[in-house]
Amino acid sequence: MNLKYSKILLYSVSLFLVFEGLDAFSINNIPVYWIGAASLVFVYLFCYLFGFRTFNINLFSLRNWVIYGIFITLFQSLFNDLVLPKYASTSYIQYISLRILRILLFLVIVYSLNYILKKYDYDEILKFFLISSILISILSLISYFSYIYGYSDFPRTRQGSGGWTQPIQRACNILRNYGTFREPSFLAIWTVPFIPYFFYLGKKNKLWFFLSVFPILSVVLSRSLTGIIAFVSATLLVTLLMGFIHKRIDINLIFMLILFLSVIFTSSLFSYQFPPDEATCLSQEGECICIPEDRLDELKSSTNVSEATFGRFSEITSRGLDAFENTAFLFDYVSNTGISIFGDGYGYSNISFSYAADEATKRVVDNQIIYRNPGQVVSFNNLYANILMSTGLFGLFWFLYILIEVLRKIIIKNNQLQSYLLISFISTLFVYSYQAEELSTHLAIAIAFGLNLINNEK
Repeated sequence: MNLKYSKILLYSVSLFLVFEGLDAFSINNIPVYWIGAASLVFVYLFCYLFGFRTFNINLFSLRNWVIYGIFITLFQSLFNDLVLPKYASTSYIQYISLRILRILLFLVIVYSLNYILKKYDYDEILKFFLISSILISILSLISYFSYIYGYSDFPRTRQGSGGWTQPIQRACNILRNYGTFREPSFLAIWTVPFIPYFFYLGKKNKLWFFLSVFPILSVVLSRSLTGIIAFVSATLLVTLLMGFIHKRIDINLIFMLILFLSVIFTSSLFSYQFPPDEATCLSQEGECICIPEDRLDELKSSTNVSEATFGRFSEITSRGLDAFENTAFLFDYVSNTGISIFGDGYGYSNISFSYAADEATKRVVDNQIIYRNPGQVVSFNNLYANILMSTGLFGLFWFLYILIEVLRKIIIKNNQLQSYLLISFISTLFVYSYQAEELSTHLAIAIAFGLNLINNEK
């Protein structure tokens, strides 16, 4: 086994994490993320062709599942040529190709880590990954405080699917930490799975406990309900589960949860609300003030971070499914469209969904038709829905089987990394239900680590 290629892959995956964290930036109109993704796939293929030729890992048919998804996508794209919404930033072929690249990237990361783990242990690998997360977290905090202290934010060069970037500074809105991402929730989703590993390494070197404050504060200031609730729920679940299985409570997990909650309750010190726009604001007694639309908007605009987080969570859950507008529409779409056995392919299903979303959100205002996301490619905001519509019932059940098998075997394997890996894994699966819809690096890392825990006691 050649150490050189393991080192190349370790450096490449760590660097890719930085590229992935620079979500809001492009080079010559090419998103930095896609440059990093293509580069990592190329590096892996180079190492595979010239350094090693083995797939020595029990993947529970993961490779075949990925191949199946690519086949369905290619089959649909060859026989169907849908017209992309008018504001899409790519051609149909480019859009489909990028979806395939994303799936390949997922498999490449799993295989890369499998190879790296033959020469490096978990601690060494995680140190590289966490350095990447610290860098992105520090950059995010610099971006956040630049608005408070009147400095310039980083120039965001990546356009969204509609040809524009989301404005951060909006009258009456609470400042949220976008960091180096296009959405605050994207920042939280990317950062949260790293946090447990800081405390795993912290058991051996307390410096990592202190360094964890950077990603935790970064997540909390994003005010991402999905990210925060995912982390808290996953930590509580795993703590209780491990306590039930092993008849003991890991104090380190309790410490991690307490520190995270403490940051939530104290981070209001860093809250900032943009002043009202005098040209458009509502006036009361001659004073320009910010008036919330409803209770949920009031909580969302609260300078108290804990109230904004847990108050919103309570308000949303009390409303039931109707509070989750995207989820409710998704259920309607699936029921009206029907469920395919083998799916429509990645990308193709999104395009179909986008046109349906336009019709569903259409309303008439002042005799004009208004759309919620006119002419844009709309995300499912749900990985499981994306897999269902892209690969059908067959592909979804196959994918769930893989996840359940990996999770089951991690749970029964008593290992120092076990609890922290589970928290990272479960929090990733949780956010997939509300914000993310594509196979992520974090899921690939969790699966690769899990499979190696199963096959090797490191």
